[in-house]
Amino acid sequence: MEQKAYTDSFASIYDDVMGAVPYQLWFNYLHELMDYYQLKPVKILELACGTGNMSFLFQKKGYQIEGIDGSEEMLKIARKKAKTSGIKIKFHFSDLRRFELAAQYDFIFSLFDSLNYILQLDELKQVFKNVYNVLVPDGFFIFDMNTVKRLMSITPGTSMLNGENYTCFWEDIINKEEERWQVRLKIYLDNENDYYEEFHEETAYPRKDIINALRQVGFQHIDCFNAYTFEQGSDHDNRLYYIAFKKATSARKKGRVVKTLKKIKWRFLHLFMSC
Repeated sequence: MEQKAYTDSFASIYDDVMGAVPYQLWFNYLHELMDYYQLKPVKILELACGTGNMSFLFQKKGYQIEGIDGSEEMLKIARKKAKTSGIKIKFHFSDLRRFELAAQYDFIFSLFDSLNYILQLDELKQVFKNVYNVLVPDGFFIFDMNTVKRLMSITPGTSMLNGENYTCFWEDIINKEEERWQVRLKIYLDNENDYYEEFHEETAYPRKDIINALRQVGFQHIDCFNAYTFEQGSDHDNRLYYIAFKKATSARKKGRVVKTLKKIKWRFLHLFMSC
């Protein structure tokens, strides 16, 4: 029976399936962005934190970080990993479109195209509003999103993933009419006779629509970069990183020389990743 995304069956194998995900690279890139804007957050919130891999990297560097996710099954894995490692992180369960937290955060981030799962622009705008509401007055928000170009360039087909105790059939489906990327998973766990199915779906939005939505909820300054570079992002790129500031005065960029050096460094790394 087909179920929603990130149920117990996929959560149990998620870290193994995503074993090649470059979490450390993402962590380093976020820090380069923070260095460029001279930002020194203390309290951080990760949206769509999943099994907590990025949150753990921040915690190990001394940040006060919390995570929030709409899958209780993924959070169970995150909490178990934290307990096993002796790490104290508060993980919240909530739909990102409806979350409210009493705390205020210096920095909020969301990675791994998690916000592409929000299938309506007005609902994405509500996520932005929720983020805005729990940021401190000079707080900032960084997130990545796949572009329409990227989603529509994915090749349809099915692949098989084998792990120590599972087999997973991953089917990519492209709905060009609605500009959506859909993934149907069929998961066989070795210790069970039955199989499980999940359905994942992403959409994408033009860059201008995302920036307009951020402005409409109150963010005063927004920059957009081609992922893992310091080049201005466009709809012709595959993945974009947005950094949105509650106050325009918080966007204190370092000088032109520093940006040039960062451009060169990350252009090289970006080319290396493309090879």
